[in-house]
Amino acid sequence: MLHPRFWQTGVTGVTNDRARFAAYKKEYSLTLDPEQETACQTVDGHVLLLAVPGSGKTTVMIARLGYMVRALGIPPSSILATTYSVAGAKEMQKRYEALFGSREIEIRTINGFCAAMIHRYERVTGRKAFALLEKETDVSAILRSLMLEQGRYPGENDLRDVRTAITYCRNSMLTDEEIKTQIRINGWDFPLLYRRYRDFKQEHRLMDYDDQLCYGYRILCTCPEVNAVYADRFRYICVDEAQDTSKIQHMILRKVAERHGNLFMVGDEDQSIYGFRAAYPEGLLTFDTVYPDAKILSIGRNYRSSATIVEAAGRFIARNTERRTADKAMVTDNDRGLPILRTELSDIKHLPEHIHTIAIQNRHEKNGSVAVLTRLNDSLLPLIDLLSESGLPYRVRGGDSLFFTHHVVTDIVSIFHFAANPFDAALFQRLYYKLLPGMKRGEMEAVLRENAGEGMLSYPEYIAEAPMLSEKLRRRAARLATALFRIHQADAEEGIRLILKETAYEHSLSGGKQDAVKIRVLRALALRHPQKKDFFRRLVTLEEAVRKGAASEQGIILSTIHSAKGMEFDHVILCDAENGILPATAVPTNGKSFSEEEKKEREEERRLFYVGVTRAKKLLETVTWLSAFGEEPQGFSFISILLNDPVHEAKPEASAVERKQRKKREKQAVDRMMAGYYEGVPVTHKVFGDGVVIGRRGDFVQVRFARYTVPKKLDLRLCLETGILSER
Repeated sequence: MLHPRFWQTGVTGVTNDRARFAAYKKEYSLTLDPEQETACQTVDGHVLLLAVPGSGKTTVMIARLGYMVRALGIPPSSILATTYSVAGAKEMQKRYEALFGSREIEIRTINGFCAAMIHRYERVTGRKAFALLEKETDVSAILRSLMLEQGRYPGENDLRDVRTAITYCRNSMLTDEEIKTQIRINGWDFPLLYRRYRDFKQEHRLMDYDDQLCYGYRILCTCPEVNAVYADRFRYICVDEAQDTSKIQHMILRKVAERHGNLFMVGDEDQSIYGFRAAYPEGLLTFDTVYPDAKILSIGRNYRSSATIVEAAGRFIARNTERRTADKAMVTDNDRGLPILRTELSDIKHLPEHIHTIAIQNRHEKNGSVAVLTRLNDSLLPLIDLLSESGLPYRVRGGDSLFFTHHVVTDIVSIFHFAANPFDAALFQRLYYKLLPGMKRGEMEAVLRENAGEGMLSYPEYIAEAPMLSEKLRRRAARLATALFRIHQADAEEGIRLILKETAYEHSLSGGKQDAVKIRVLRALALRHPQKKDFFRRLVTLEEAVRKGAASEQGIILSTIHSAKGMEFDHVILCDAENGILPATAVPTNGKSFSEEEKKEREEERRLFYVGVTRAKKLLETVTWLSAFGEEPQGFSFISILLNDPVHEAKPEASAVERKQRKKREKQAVDRMMAGYYEGVPVTHKVFGDGVVIGRRGDFVQVRFARYTVPKKLDLRLCLETGILSER
């Protein structure tokens, strides 16, 4: 340790400061630019350090802590150093020890600090704190039991959504009234769930990790004895990843720093991407309003990326308005390097093969680290499927297995099984309201009672002939029977297409991009495993592979952008930047403008894309496609902005009126075609072969096919809409 010889040299003022810092740098072989040096030496007061991507902020944080202890002689016990995550705290601790050979400063999470404060409160007051729910499985078990009270069984995705919303509410310090008006979770009464969960914990004297923060803040505000202990002890507060810090965490840090007024925060509001967890970038934007004496510093030199990437990223993020534009600008001394590569696929279904080719090339040529970054975990699954079966090494960051329990996935698998066995009562009960919209529960139960025994028909066939049911429902059932027959005959990928186009199932979906992505993933997997039994088997083995995670320490990296934050790679491939996914917010229709909430969401979407772009060191590749399993994508506005294309914004989605008009035109076209089908017309059916119309009643025709002795009753409208029937 340098100790007093660096601060008792007999030289005073600025000269002494410079000599001390120069000696400190030399002792520990530190290389810092002028902005970084200024940040390290600005120790007293309220200080906000804005750090652009690749600017060495963690190096500065560690060097600053070392300077405070080793050169200025500040006792380590008087410094509270915090960061956002447990992994981040461990990494910073490791780097500090590697540089200084000591664990003299303990780097914690704010949750860890609050846990220690709660234990102090127990000792000071003699009161026993609530027991901590340390295992997330215990929290899930409690929430599941409370959600069952609402008459539905929650899936893993439901539990995750509710758990995330609870964290958001607690960290954002929302009132019950604000929760009631602001938080929505499809199919659930969230405000009631939130209250029931809170009451359950109080009744059983339990707290979760979000409560730790709330109780910690309450202790600082209401218990002067504990407040005094921490306010006296911690003369200096140092906060890393400040853009990820929540509102209540900002309040805790502000309270601890009140007495001495030495609060140092380092972060970048342009990299605040955890809004769903209640990240509070406003804490950086309002720093000098909350602390009028604040010093605003910046480290703006990017040492990571090529000049081409830095310039494009800076131009892109400049479109955000909620940022400190006057205080920072990202620059670099690096070479221009390679141009940003735009790869355009004919169809998204070819993406796994494209990544597979890159993985093979990198394995042979060893061009450095390669990372595929996506917005959604689901988008990684077709890549994992191909890479794992081909034996290529890969690593997954941030993967989860919730895809396999999502209702879209389980529904489609169930429909396949129902198509194979439309006599299955359990499957009929599970699917009837999705495949036969408008059918009431009482009607379903009557069908179960009546259609039983030795002469039972398949459920769709029985409903199609049941006189006690409406004509509309009977017609839907007849169409469903035909569709299920075709689904059973088709391979896995074609079967998924038929489920969406020839049954009513698609109308039960939310219409959002999340459901669409899950269907895309299923179709991509089905293309590689066309036999349905192989497809079902692969879903099981792939789920197990995702749960375990890739064991390889080499090979291509597959990651969500969120999980790649703080990392860097030689070659980055951005794959999810389609409108509706990234950005998720759709462009308003009918001349409307974004709401304030939508504007805020879109700013975070830009920040997320910016984080993905700035992970790249040498080569940034963006992937777009002309088609997504035969359907036109909504566009790639963020990529267009990044590459300075002339068309920047997303195409507006069709309005309800436009969709209605389009459907009307399509119906009129089919009506005109139907007029040509009458008795005696020769036809060809893609499944049944050649035949002749022998009768027609309304939308239904009877056709005698050469291959069959019994005529077939067909829904003519459905057959013409799907192209399965045509005149010979």
